[in-house]
Amino acid sequence: MHGQKVPVNELAKACARTADAAEWHDLLHRCVPVAAMVASRVARMWLGGASASSVVDDIVQDVFLKLCEQERRILREFRPQGEDSFLALLRVVTMSVANDYFRKRRSEKRGGKVVTVAIEEDPVGSTVASSDAGTSMHKSVLFAEIDRMLLDAPDTVTERDRTIFWFYYLQGLTADEIADLPGSDLTSKGVESALRRVTTWLKKRMEPSRGKPEPASAGEPR
Repeated sequence: MHGQKVPVNELAKACARTADAAEWHDLLHRCVPVAAMVASRVARMWLGGASASSVVDDIVQDVFLKLCEQERRILREFRPQGEDSFLALLRVVTMSVANDYFRKRRSEKRGGKVVTVAIEEDPVGSTVASSDAGTSMHKSVLFAEIDRMLLDAPDTVTERDRTIFWFYYLQGLTADEIADLPGSDLTSKGVESALRRVTTWLKKRMEPSRGKPEPASAGEPR
């Protein structure tokens, strides 16, 4: 299978069924740059400046270890939701892994225990009611679709606002914790304002297919 000629969705599905070195090489070739870009962006938020390449490399490695967990569960349960939708899912997984990485580092420095939020948490206050084993993957795909919407609206949702959104809804950081990050350059009220603006816009985008959502709960803008 030649990676450059095969859609990444098909590569992901193929690698879910095999450990063939050539197919995995193709998948890595397509996906590592995407994971590295997301990891670098998250690192800049946590570190307040340019991220060390060694840190990004560590995160990317952790991402692909995540993809291989539980006999490649994420790959096996992946269901394409559009062209290159696996890359959207990869971005969400990378953001989750990267945030966990830095939260663990911060916690270790402070001598505490790290509390992580799984990528299955529902990001916009809606509930997916199901007891099926595939529910968590369904939510992960939903996150990928949400991230695609955010990426498709750069004039409305800035890169910083998108990162703040995922810090809050995916990783469970509070507005105060996000404002405390070296790269945020916002007060907690500013973070709340960004969250409310993005969440309100996103819910309006999602209303036709998901019904009217609950009102956003973020605080007043600064």
